Amino acid sequence: MGLRLPPSGFTDRTAALAGVRYASWLRRFGGAFLDGMIVFMIEYVITKVFFIAAPSLLHGTLVFVVFVAVVTPISLIYATLCLAKLDGQTPGMRIFQIRCKPVQGHGLVSMPQAFTRSLSAEVLLSGPLLVFGRFGGLVSLLVVVVPLAAYLWPLIDGRRQTWWDHVAATVVLDDRGW
Repeated sequence: MGLRLPPSGFTDRTAALAGVRYASWLRRFGGAFLDGMIVFMIEYVITKVFFIAAPSLLHGTLVFVVFVAVVTPISLIYATLCLAKLDGQTPGMRIFQIRCKPVQGHGLVSMPQAFTRSLSAEVLLSGPLLVFGRFGGLVSLLVVVVPLAAYLWPLIDGRRQTWWDHVAATVVLDDRGW
């Protein structure tokens, strides 16, 4: 059956009439969880190889540098390439039958749009974790609240968009047999 594209310039009121169904939060979470597991496995193998090749680099600051220089770009590249080259789907999104599309028009997610979406998600979800434990009080509270609010935002949003969907002007649609 596949995804039926909405008419150009659909609004929230005409979306249901056009057959557009936004992806549920549970499906989005499931897809993100599977993608997170894939990225974690890739990152785990790369960091293990790095530390086996250079065991003297196991100091606290260098572990932080390796995290920022190796681990963060892997998830950014993974999400960007999957969204731009696999018709708006990552492997996790494909399993849960959801697809990322631009808010306007029929086209696929472009490379700049996919990069913007991936980078803003990385900043909102992983960025605060980099400062975790370095500061106390209000900063530690923000480290927990900002990513949680960003990920739970689709529960109250009309189009079920996360903050990174708003930044990149994308929407995630249900792709189940319609």
